[in-house]
Amino acid sequence: MKKKKSIKPKVDRKKQLPKQEYDKLKFSAYELVVVLGYTQKRTAETLGVTEQTISAWAIEDDWKGQREGRQQDYKTDVANVKQIIRLTSKRRLELEQEIADVQKTGNEEEEIKLRKQCSTIGDELSKLTKTLAGLEKDNKYTLGEFINVMDDIFTNMRQFDEDLFVKTIPFQTYYVRKRTQELG
Repeated sequence: MKKKKSIKPKVDRKKQLPKQEYDKLKFSAYELVVVLGYTQKRTAETLGVTEQTISAWAIEDDWKGQREGRQQDYKTDVANVKQIIRLTSKRRLELEQEIADVQKTGNEEEEIKLRKQCSTIGDELSKLTKTLAGLEKDNKYTLGEFINVMDDIFTNMRQFDEDLFVKTIPFQTYYVRKRTQELG
């Protein structure tokens, strides 16, 4: 009588990486997703890890928030407020011209309505100007600027001394998280 061979299913076990290699891989994923804007899927394919792993890292370290922080910084805020001020001022000037045109027709009711609109826009411009002054005064640097500077430092460290870079990955993670919470 022949013995039946038991066929064991092939089990794919996770490969345990040494801590330094794991940290290096995670930081590379961070750079691809947060700094370079790769999708999680593309990052997973590039690095040879699962999308679930990339997703877990992204959630754990708030990569979405960090990525948004990089895109929105003080200079962008100031530029946006200045643009709103320009557009609002333009509308105010248009209303002034409409008032002049209505005065020629003698339509007092329409003139009053347009003057109220001008008054509202004047208030809005005052608030926007105050907001702009506050932005320029209070924000010495933003989270986005901080992260850009730190990325530059660590990228150059990596090029200068790869071993030193790998040794500092836990510090990098700690410090960026700490400053993210402070500047957030």
